[in-house]
Amino acid sequence: MSDKIIPAYLYQQYSDDENLQAFIDTYNSLAQGLYGWLKNANLAVYAGNGHAGQELRWLLKGLYGADAPILMNRRQRSYGAYNALAFNQLAINAWDVVTSDAEVETSDDLFKRVMTWNFYKGDGFHFTIPWLKRRVLRFLTGVNGADVVNDQRWSVSVLFSDAGAAVSIINGYRELTETAMLNTSEYNSRSFNEAKSTLYKANSYGYATLFKQAFEGGILHMPFYQPVSVTVVG
Repeated sequence: MSDKIIPAYLYQQYSDDENLQAFIDTYNSLAQGLYGWLKNANLAVYAGNGHAGQELRWLLKGLYGADAPILMNRRQRSYGAYNALAFNQLAINAWDVVTSDAEVETSDDLFKRVMTWNFYKGDGFHFTIPWLKRRVLRFLTGVNGADVVNDQRWSVSVLFSDAGAAVSIINGYRELTETAMLNTSEYNSRSFNEAKSTLYKANSYGYATLFKQAFEGGILHMPFYQPVSVTVVG
């Protein structure tokens, strides 16, 4: 591919006009700069730090037909506890659950992760449990939609049953620190089966909750039509 454009030029009868020639020279300079940018921009490569903001959305809409997804942030609040409401707001012994939904526009990073989930073909076209686990881990750890090494998949569990598929993300692990095992403590100092533990959260899975929201919102596609539930543990 050539590095230079075919330049514009004046008709011969206008070639002695300095103003028109300056206009043509400026036009050629701008056109050359635009051509150089288009040649090196890698417009189809959305992953990474090359594109952001409205430019990213314009490219993904034009090349992939994808709009920036909107996540639904759902919150539930329970009412009914004593001394927690204004007078006459709720009947005595009544209980009410109020659900509120808020639309949240996705960031560039999350948008790119969604695109990689829906368009990445490097895992092949044959569905397996490791195939699905790799995609989940790539979404969780691939910054700006980039591919990552995801051969350690113990933190993602996939279970199929008659009710559909269940995906569980282990967002940390719990370490047992103290127990009521026989002969490990003084008599009557612990209750039966008492145990204490410490939860260590995984810092690399900060997008686990967003993954769950995107899945429940139908933003992330699956190669089958069974119901899928996502649970974040920890």
